[in-house]
Amino acid sequence: MRKNIGIYIKRFPLLIMLIIGCLTLSSCFDLVEQIDMKQSGTGTIKATLNLSKSRTKVASLLKMKQFNGIDIPSEATIKQEMEKVVRTLKSTQGISDVQYNLDFNNYIATLSCHFEHVQALNDFSKTLSNQFKTQLTSYNSYRYDRASQTFTRSYTYTPNLAKEFAKIPGEDKDLFAEAYYTNIIRFDKNIQSQSNKNAKISANKQAVLLKVKATDLINGSTSLTNTITLVK
Repeated sequence: MRKNIGIYIKRFPLLIMLIIGCLTLSSCFDLVEQIDMKQSGTGTIKATLNLSKSRTKVASLLKMKQFNGIDIPSEATIKQEMEKVVRTLKSTQGISDVQYNLDFNNYIATLSCHFEHVQALNDFSKTLSNQFKTQLTSYNSYRYDRASQTFTRSYTYTPNLAKEFAKIPGEDKDLFAEAYYTNIIRFDKNIQSQSNKNAKISANKQAVLLKVKATDLINGSTSLTNTITLVK
């Protein structure tokens, strides 16, 4: 990895741990967010960071204290940071049953919780924003209207992502080539329609799948905005 990568890590704080797992050009990762919504407005969310495709390289990396001037967190440090997030979530109103798992054999991390209402789901994002010092909630939020049976995700693209990404040398941009974000939203009743052109409704009509490349999010060629209308 080139010596300037530490600068870019600071510019993409939400992706710190993701980039750590992708320090070689052939590395890749998947970030999967699963939301299970009930008609009442309650539900669960589970976020999974999967670095298993690069586990050999990640394992070697974690044995180092530094790599090209970048401090490499130990397994103990990673666990401590996750526990900080869990403690904050447990104290957040409307959030309960917070659980996490760190699989250091396959390098898969999961974080999940139950939310009493969609505002608590937004508070989940806010907690992660504060922990990783990024403005996630400024461009991403959820809303659920029981009367109209619509679940809405609002997403506002920020051009600053592309501006900062453009400053990265071409070779370092390859870090994101095989990075994907997947969002799965499940419901306890059938879906009538959804508005995102890149998303698909499942065969059983009770889930919406959206999978996009990280680079498409960065350059603004795709959006996460979606309005899902359920059958009344």
